[in-house]
Amino acid sequence: YDWDVVNEVIDESQPDCMRKSPWFNVTGKDFIDTAFRTAREVAPDAILFINDYNSTIPAKRDCLFALVADLKARGVPVDGLGIQSH
Repeated sequence: YDWDVVNEVIDESQPDCMRKSPWFNVTGKDFIDTAFRTAREVAPDAILFINDYNSTIPAKRDCLFALVADLKARGVPVDGLGIQSH
């Protein structure tokens, strides 16, 4: 199985590139780490994705890639990047 663990967290218009969702407003970026680590714990064989839209826009893509690189560097178990299109 694969899971979309975190969805639509990027807002390239923000200095920190983060969309100010209710989760973000309570925990900051910590909810992303917690979501991925919890998902890995309960489904160790699942492929875990971060998902977002408009990733072909350079500013959004840069923010998304920077976030994933940071997560991976800190050992957060992100397995893939989902690209939304409708």
